[in-house]
Amino acid sequence: MNRRSFVISSLGATAGLSLHGEQKKEAQTQVKHSASKLSWQNGSSFWPICLDTATLDKSMGIEEKLRLAADAGFDCIEPWDRELEKYEKEGGDLKDLKNLVSDLGLYIPSVIGLWNALDVSEKSFQERIAEHRNRLRMVSAIGSQRVQVIPNMRQKELFEPQIASWCYRKILEMAIGDYGLDGAGVVFLNFFEPLSTISEATQVAFGADHEKAQIIPDTFHMFLGESKLQNFHHLRGDFITIFQFSDCPKGVKPHAKHEDKIRVLPGDGVLPLVETLQTLKKINYHGPISLELYNPEYRAREPKAFLSEAIRKTITVAEKASRHT
Repeated sequence: MNRRSFVISSLGATAGLSLHGEQKKEAQTQVKHSASKLSWQNGSSFWPICLDTATLDKSMGIEEKLRLAADAGFDCIEPWDRELEKYEKEGGDLKDLKNLVSDLGLYIPSVIGLWNALDVSEKSFQERIAEHRNRLRMVSAIGSQRVQVIPNMRQKELFEPQIASWCYRKILEMAIGDYGLDGAGVVFLNFFEPLSTISEATQVAFGADHEKAQIIPDTFHMFLGESKLQNFHHLRGDFITIFQFSDCPKGVKPHAKHEDKIRVLPGDGVLPLVETLQTLKKINYHGPISLELYNPEYRAREPKAFLSEAIRKTITVAEKASRHT
């Protein structure tokens, strides 16, 4: 039996290793949740609704995106490192941006991300350590709780789960110990075949042997990469950093291509989104549902009208899942 098969077959036996103890209370996110209480979106959702800021046009500044998200009614936002870097280069202070987030009634559950951090060798990881630390500095300065840890996609053929786990543990130690974050999550992508499924991400996370290890599922990558929804039943809700959310158009088959541009709004495609969220509720996942749409047609739309439709459709799906199990 190879290592991947072993991990897949052992998920049930090792589920208790994912994260032990009560989930840390976080002022912005934990508002006395219970399995029966709908704490978000005026009692409509079991989960906070988040906006991935790259859903909006790339030319738009981060401050404008924050205000648009707040006006539309999102609970939190998920910015990208390049937006924070641009803000600083233009003379901005991330502490001011952190204050704006708070003033708008938002919070930041995670930032995208630590690029190439799940590296192909210890040497390559150490050569990029300054990049990782600079991104962690920005993530911490803006008040984010966690950060997304992304594989080295330039050298896919050299990817090894054991090395990735070593890198991931180093990131967790830095993020928590040096920058005051609550943790970091392993990203998996349908087009990055060594790390394209829930089981493969779980293998890397478990391999770090760290109590704060987590993964970051995405409905779009799960479908295209053929992850199994049933695998969630072997995990705990606090093993998930944030849950990326979008739909997929009719007629698309699972594949290993990078095709984020075809993502569509929840309910406009064919994915079993209600069933997926019901599964998350059963395993007591209380974290954000993050709307992630990199569709150029959406980016070209008038942003206020688009976000109004986007959050309405997301809440519709979340409410169906929240009220029925």
